Amino acid sequence: MNKEIKEGFVEGLIETGKDFAKEQLGELIPKVVSESSLQFGLEVVGGTAIEMVPFVGHIASSYFTKRKIKNEHEFISEIAKRVEDIEKNMSSKTIEQKEILDDLAVYAYEKAIQTNQEEKISYIVNGFVNMTKIDTVSEDIAYIYYDILEQLTILDISVLKLYGKAYLEIDSAANYSEILEQFGIEYHQYDAVRKNLQRISLLEDSEEEKFDKHFKDFVKVFNGNMKLLASFKNPRKFDTKEFGKLKDIKEYRPRENLRISKFGKDFLRFFAEENQ
Repeated sequence: MNKEIKEGFVEGLIETGKDFAKEQLGELIPKVVSESSLQFGLEVVGGTAIEMVPFVGHIASSYFTKRKIKNEHEFISEIAKRVEDIEKNMSSKTIEQKEILDDLAVYAYEKAIQTNQEEKISYIVNGFVNMTKIDTVSEDIAYIYYDILEQLTILDISVLKLYGKAYLEIDSAANYSEILEQFGIEYHQYDAVRKNLQRISLLEDSEEEKFDKHFKDFVKVFNGNMKLLASFKNPRKFDTKEFGKLKDIKEYRPRENLRISKFGKDFLRFFAEENQ
């Protein structure tokens, strides 16, 4: 999106949100947002301009256009719900801060119209509203959060919220069984989601801390035993009672115990709307 459109983007969203809330626009998509997104002739699918693929290209173009317009409508709808908060938060921002938030608003908007799951748009808007609440926004961290959100499904987010509800006042499933029923999945699929969240560091295995402690204790005991054995230099003077000083090395029995990581908590705080 070019620089001219980015400038004053948040201001445009605020005005559009107000109009939307007043039902003055109905299904009409505002120009301030649509100007760039409706230019689909140059969209590329699989490396080929979709307009160049007979029939299939036409169907794809129509599908992508409708999906993006629908997402765009949902994005503005979510903005309208939070427009008072956004306007209030922006009123105290400096010119430099507004420029940063304009850029991030554009990024959030682009993620919203591209998502395959419309339900994620509310999280995208929540993230932007939360950014307007603080004075110093890290653009790099915000981009990372949005890129991670793009990788996640609503199922992924629901599982993460289940793990995070003990730390944040957010709406969440009561337990994993509720998630299995809600999404129609089996436990092994739920477990695969947990493993994926762990892979991207949103969940962590608390057992790793226990293993680290066990390993340190093991090294300490092992070194002590080796030192004692090394002192048994003269077999003739060796007293078997000395064996009693050797310490047992405790067996370690690993047991997975996943929990939300600090990164996961920060991620949820960024996107989830906490209950008041």
